[in-house]
Amino acid sequence: MLGRRFLAGLIAPIGIVAGLTAVCWLSLSYQHRQLVASVEKSLTAHITAEAELIAALAAANPEPDLVNWGRARFANDRRITLIAADGTVLFDSEARPRAMDNHNSRPEVLEARRSGTGVSRRASDTVGRQSIYVAKALGDGRVVRISAPFAIEAAFVSDAFARIAIASIVVAASAALAVLLLMLRDRTRLLDLRAISQAYARGDFAYRANFSGNGAYSRLGRELNSLGERLQATLGEVAYQRSLLDNALSALAEGVACIDRLDRVVYANPAYRQFAAGGAEVQGQLFYEHMPAASVARPLEDARDDAWDPGAVGSAEFEHRRRHLRAITIRIGNGIGNGIVVLVLTDITESRRAEQARRDFVSAISHELKTPLTSILGFTDTLLEAGSELDTATARGFCERIARHAQRLSVLVNDMLTLSRLEQGAWEVRPETIDLPELIRTILDDYEPLAATMGVRLFCEGSDQGPLVSDPELLRQLLGNLVSNAVRYNRLNGSVRLKLERRSDHLLVSVEDTGMGIPAEHHDRIFERFHRVDAHRSRQTGGTGLGLAIVKQLTQVLGASIRFDSSVAGSRFEVTLPFASTTVDASRRLPP
Repeated sequence: MLGRRFLAGLIAPIGIVAGLTAVCWLSLSYQHRQLVASVEKSLTAHITAEAELIAALAAANPEPDLVNWGRARFANDRRITLIAADGTVLFDSEARPRAMDNHNSRPEVLEARRSGTGVSRRASDTVGRQSIYVAKALGDGRVVRISAPFAIEAAFVSDAFARIAIASIVVAASAALAVLLLMLRDRTRLLDLRAISQAYARGDFAYRANFSGNGAYSRLGRELNSLGERLQATLGEVAYQRSLLDNALSALAEGVACIDRLDRVVYANPAYRQFAAGGAEVQGQLFYEHMPAASVARPLEDARDDAWDPGAVGSAEFEHRRRHLRAITIRIGNGIGNGIVVLVLTDITESRRAEQARRDFVSAISHELKTPLTSILGFTDTLLEAGSELDTATARGFCERIARHAQRLSVLVNDMLTLSRLEQGAWEVRPETIDLPELIRTILDDYEPLAATMGVRLFCEGSDQGPLVSDPELLRQLLGNLVSNAVRYNRLNGSVRLKLERRSDHLLVSVEDTGMGIPAEHHDRIFERFHRVDAHRSRQTGGTGLGLAIVKQLTQVLGASIRFDSSVAGSRFEVTLPFASTTVDASRRLPP
């Protein structure tokens, strides 16, 4: 490939050199002919004058001495011949007349007899050299002929022509070199122009070429440089504006995509890529390769309909990748021919989940309040209607049941108020140095009666773990709820172990039980309000369904974290507590 380019580059210089060589050759040939003709004409004129002089002398005195006298006054290389009327040679200055042929057949002699003067250039039959002959007819039929060899004039011509040829070759070579240099310069500039055009074609508007001079190529190159500067500035402005738009769209929680008339995605922000394809690149692909076409096709068709109001929007809701999405389509451009449809995806999963949670909460709290209230109202009505007819033991039993259900209502209301205050950040956190062993003993003492009733044993391990700065009341509620759940949902003759482990910068508190465990399908919801794994058993044991929701909120207030593991052998909840009070969420404190 490189060899072909090299050969192709040599074609033009070779052609130019060949053309200049041909022109130079033709010019030199013409100059040589003209020089030969001029010398020959000058020599012929001299010889003709000499012939006329000799002819005049010969006519006045026909003696040969006159001929010799005339020859002595001319150049030594002149040959003088006197020819009789019958063609015989009467005299020749360089040969014997008797040995010479009849000269009436010589062209110059024939022409002299016809017109008076004859001229010819030919090789001499007598002396064998190239000569110029001039013959002059005398009045008595004789002819005087003078000839001169052309060798001296030819040497002069060769010498003069050599100088002319050298000068011409130098001029031609200089011209060829100048042309080649100009071609090389122009070729370099053309290559620079080509490089600029190729750079601009691939989008590299920062490329510049160095052009000097005032030629056409230089002016064009400078114009292209100026064009590149303007294009680069424009591209930079467009890139800046696009960057602003991309940053703005990237910050949106809504997914935004532009879809052309061929259903290809020409732009997609990160939120759209996350909703549609789990973060994978979708630009340039058909939208239905990563989206449910049946759900999105209808609003897209509505937006592309020419009868559709350009200001109107189409919408649809659908499930995709475990999210509930709302799709909105807006048409831009000039309709179905070349218009772009903007598809906006909004994740409404949380709002739907919150709406469902609200309905579940209303249903759960209604049910939780209805059961004890129904019992209280029933026993109260019985006491009011039966009155004195009931014996003391029966009435007392009814009152105890009313008190038990009222106590359940009180616990439920208190738990709801506690949870509400925690969620709203309206709990005043009062961190102080806690005697952790004493706090643990208090919690275990509080739940010892319940544990004895459930046939569960309580254990504490590693209680001496150094000082801890936290809110004692919130920490008591947090650990108390965990111990309460571990006791209530345990097996008969089971156990609950509360363990303390000191780490480098925190305290790990774990509550481990030997209960039935939490099924895997409930793991994602155990910290929700009123969510129960076994609702029947929870009500039998007096649980409100708010304990773990309160625990979750308490860990956030105290700057702690919680995790759990569960199996058929039991459950283990681990709470990570910071030692220093600075980790307590001070933003949740009430103003003094």
